[in-house]
Amino acid sequence: MKTEQRIDILGRIGEKILVNYFNTLGRKVHESIDHFDHVKDMIVDGMLIEVKTEQPFVKKNAFTFRENQLKKCRNVDELYFISIPPLINLNYKWGGWIFKANPKTFIETETYTTKFGIRMIVIPIKQDSLIPIKKLSQDEIDELLKYTDSNYKK
Repeated sequence: MKTEQRIDILGRIGEKILVNYFNTLGRKVHESIDHFDHVKDMIVDGMLIEVKTEQPFVKKNAFTFRENQLKKCRNVDELYFISIPPLINLNYKWGGWIFKANPKTFIETETYTTKFGIRMIVIPIKQDSLIPIKKLSQDEIDELLKYTDSNYKK
């Protein structure tokens, strides 16, 4: 399976995990029908929601996303990270969590360019604007790990 396909599947799984979480809270969810929606991934109780499904950048204790996603992440009402347990360290403290980030106040500490030439934004996990809200179930973690790959795994 190609990397782009895995990334797409992981994003969809992360969105489904979040939809299921919102449903347990009794929130009203409308998923975007446009897979390439440039504004949001879903609307929940009338609020725009963006979901990032990522392996944390363990060395920096941070999440990352592509630089071209910053505007989208800043312009929603709620931003969530689905933290895939990182293959480099499956016991990493923050692997397998849902995090809620304040899209207006989260701090980005730097940008960097991957060895593939992709510009990434670094969002430290340890900040007031990023809160762990739920540990994922083992079934959710297992499903994410089926499609996860890493150039840095042990």
